[in-house]
Amino acid sequence: MDWKAIFEMCYHKCPEMSEHELELLINTWNQPLSEQEIQEIVERQRNPFPVADPLHQRYQPFDPAKWNIPNKRLPAAYIELLRYSNGGEFSNGERHFQFFSSDELRSMMLAYEFPEYMPGAVPFAMDGCGHHYAWDMRTDKHQDEYPILVTHSGNLGYEDAVPIAVSFMELCKGTISVEYIRYG
Repeated sequence: MDWKAIFEMCYHKCPEMSEHELELLINTWNQPLSEQEIQEIVERQRNPFPVADPLHQRYQPFDPAKWNIPNKRLPAAYIELLRYSNGGEFSNGERHFQFFSSDELRSMMLAYEFPEYMPGAVPFAMDGCGHHYAWDMRTDKHQDEYPILVTHSGNLGYEDAVPIAVSFMELCKGTISVEYIRYG
């Protein structure tokens, strides 16, 4: 795959991943949460409502021990991108990509609490304006691909997510901005 020909602009190319690093990612990104990960998520939860707000008493923290991470394979085209650049920032037309590195793929999914708000969705990049690109892994792959959704980090949920592509390559070759697709 000639990734230089796919993206019009390369703002930041990262070093490629070795086959050993790729194998490690493929075998570990979707492991169940560790006790340490669960504890970190529990410790950062705070009641967002002021004491005077009636919702303060109704707030219930969630239990990340109940989260499930999709037991699925990453699309081959994404693996090929990592072989070219382990993360990085690129664009086509008005569409911007800030791809997560292999170290960030799982950590960003957990940091934004995707298993709580969008179970089965796996974010792999952002657009620079707070929108996540995420695979919808609630169903099986079709021809080694999952549908791709965009959702805003401040309002995660399937009800507000918008389909943007049926494949990773379609997403990467697209030129229309996420904001235009979401808001017209």
